[in-house]
Amino acid sequence: MSEVGDPKKKRSLILAGGGLKVAFQAGVLQVWLDEAGLTFDHADGASGGIFNLAMYCQGMTGTQIADNWRNLPPILIAQFNWEQYVKLFYAESILRLDNFREKVFPRWGLDWNAIHATKHEATFNVYNFSKYELEVLTPDMMTEDFLIAGVSLPMWFPPVVINGNTYIDPVYITDANIEEAIRRGADELWVIWTVSERGEWNPGFVAEYFQIIETCANGRGGGLFERCRDSNFGQSSHRGSK
Repeated sequence: MSEVGDPKKKRSLILAGGGLKVAFQAGVLQVWLDEAGLTFDHADGASGGIFNLAMYCQGMTGTQIADNWRNLPPILIAQFNWEQYVKLFYAESILRLDNFREKVFPRWGLDWNAIHATKHEATFNVYNFSKYELEVLTPDMMTEDFLIAGVSLPMWFPPVVINGNTYIDPVYITDANIEEAIRRGADELWVIWTVSERGEWNPGFVAEYFQIIETCANGRGGGLFERCRDSNFGQSSHRGSK
């Protein structure tokens, strides 16, 4: 087993999804990147984690990423998709993410030229529903449309159509692409896990929807972490969770 921080090891940062808990994830980045001075050879993001990954690829510090979340007015996060409500059960979605495009991304100072030119090795996950395929995109392939698509949870937000294909949040397939990190040669996995692990079942539409997310994310992720432990790969990995 390698010692944590062994410079000979390839270290991968895994930014899982978890709704607005990715703001907590940003706080962890402030500690790891700025206070502890950790560096990573690869970073992967899924679901809401891709927002933090985009800022990381742009070259923002952990503190800048965390401050972007701290200073974000909650009212800007999403808006109701009122025009769809007349369709009742055939409505496209409950909410829209137009505010992210029009207000949040500019407020965060996202610069696509800087993201495309990043020196960080990074991978973003989106799900191509038209082809039933998980797509792993490098920073030079990312666009605002893909960034929105990567967090477009069905029912809550409308899917995003890109080049004739329909894209949604990949959370049902993966909420932390551990396999991609391993495929890229990672020896250490540093995972900021922001999906609830309480195992408490609560009634109601909203609670039950996100408990389905917990089932998919923890069921899939837990199995991968167990495989890592079984092979001794994950003995030096770190998993921050809430």
